[in-house]
Amino acid sequence: MDEVERGYEIIESLEVEPHIRFFRIQPTNIKLTLRSVFESLSNNSWIMKFDNSFLKQTFSVRFQSTIDYISSNIIHEGDDSLTSDSAEYVISEIARSTIVEQLDYLDIPLGELIKEQKSGNPGFDFYSMNKSDIILFGEAKYVAKQNAYGRALEQIYRFHTEQRDVADLLDIQNLCPKTSCDEVCNGNKGFIAAFSSKSTPTERLIGNIKNNNNYQNLSSHKELILVAVDICQ
Repeated sequence: MDEVERGYEIIESLEVEPHIRFFRIQPTNIKLTLRSVFESLSNNSWIMKFDNSFLKQTFSVRFQSTIDYISSNIIHEGDDSLTSDSAEYVISEIARSTIVEQLDYLDIPLGELIKEQKSGNPGFDFYSMNKSDIILFGEAKYVAKQNAYGRALEQIYRFHTEQRDVADLLDIQNLCPKTSCDEVCNGNKGFIAAFSSKSTPTERLIGNIKNNNNYQNLSSHKELILVAVDICQ
């Protein structure tokens, strides 16, 4: 799907440090963005990759329950504006898809699609794995009319100190190599902070992020990816 069809474009892709990358995404048509995000969420081809029949059935039940909930309560057909709930799904899925497409990292479905509850699951919002087989844990935050990087980084650091990443391994163990899960328990992991952003110039935005205490704490990990999604007026 090209940028016009999906309703958003990648306008920045920068290396902040050798292990830290910054993406900036700009929606061009919210109606198309919502539609493409829902279509991406609804793609269940990943389930068919399991050889184990009970895993296929288990994930199918969780997946369909969540998709039904999203279509009934979060993203409706024909929507052309964002709510606080739909915005976080948009940020999560755009960030996840961008990392998979641009960096060729592991395509792991959004957390809500693989966890037990159809909404409001504890833990991280989404996941991926880099070329070094390091698992990345992602969190998305939306705050109306302001850059939300502070909220995203604060929650990631709190989840890290609470070992939510380790707890989430139960949910993603069938989607990642065992050795990568073991590495998380050994402290070898990375994080993705996805957040709503305003039209703040990129250089200033990155400078502000680098002054954030939680960013400084997280920057010592194997990889850190920042994804700004320009959906604030």
